[in-house]
This record gives sequence, structure tokens and C-alpha cells, in this order.
Amino acid sequence: MLYIGLKRHTLLAVIYQTIQLENKAIEEFSKADDVYSNYQLGLIYKKNRVFDKAEYYYKKLLSSQSDHPYANYDLGYVYREMKLYDKALVQYQQALKIDPQNTYALSDIAYIFKEKGEYKKALEMYDKVLVIDPSHKYALWDIAVVYEKLGMKERAEEQYKYYHKMTDCSFRRFWNCLD
Repeated sequence: MLYIGLKRHTLLAVIYQTIQLENKAIEEFSKADDVYSNYQLGLIYKKNRVFDKAEYYYKKLLSSQSDHPYANYDLGYVYREMKLYDKALVQYQQALKIDPQNTYALSDIAYIFKEKGEYKKALEMYDKVLVIDPSHKYALWDIAVVYEKLGMKERAEEQYKYYHKMTDCSFRRFWNCLD
């Protein structure tokens, strides 16, 4: 009973989240002020593209638990979407210290290099992603885009074909391609 009393705001917030009353969930998570609640608030604001608030809650969480397994990546993603690439790279590197196999962080680093026109670095990072996850569809696609940017049209076409082979969206596998 003591636990329920201490965690009542978090528990209420989870219930509100479950029944899709997001504003009520935000209100209760804000009252809870714990690691879990701050992470959930960051996720909610990130999903709704309210990046300044997402940044606030991720930074608040990381000030008390700098090795959170997901918050570093998520804060990096927020910075990426805000086009604050240098800040994003710092957070992604932190996420990779915690989990060197984090294909999301590796892929997002490659994406930033691609956006900055650093195509060779982008290809190197995408290759690291594919070593870990050979069917990572974003890496497979973006490699073809990078080849196009480098003027390697034939190589890009080969890569697009490979992408389609690896992400087979035929009718029998249609559901694998939705995300």
C-alpha cells in the first residue's frame, strides 16, 4: 500500500496513457517527477514533435541517470530533428558507449553525415549498421541515396534493387513492411 501511495501519480499516468487520455497522463507524469515519468514525458513530447519539452525532460532524466539506456538516443533524435547535428552526435556517441550495437544511433549518425554532405563517412557508418543488422531498411535505402549523391548511378541502382530484395514487401510479407 505504501508503494501505491508513493507512486500514485505514475500509476495514474500509466492508466491514463492506456486509455489514451494523453493530457491527463502528462499532468500525472509531471507530478511524479521520477526517472520513468520523465522518460515517458520525453517520449510523449517527442512523438508529438514538441521538441523543446522533450529535450527538457530527457535532460532532466539524464541529470540523475546519465547512463539511461534509451534517453541518450532519444535526446539525440530530438536534436537531429531540430537540425542541431553537433548536439545530436554527442548524444548518439553517449548512447553508443552504453550500447555499441545500437543500430538506431549508428544509422542516425550516418544520416547526419549524409545531410552534411560527408558521404564517405555516411557510407562507413551505414556499413557498421549493416554488419549488425543486414536488413536494416533505412541503412539499405540511404546507401543508395548516398551513391546517387556521389554520382554513382549504377551503384545506386544496384543498391535500390538490393534494398527491394531485402525488404520484400510482396503480399505474403506485406505486414513486415509497415512501420
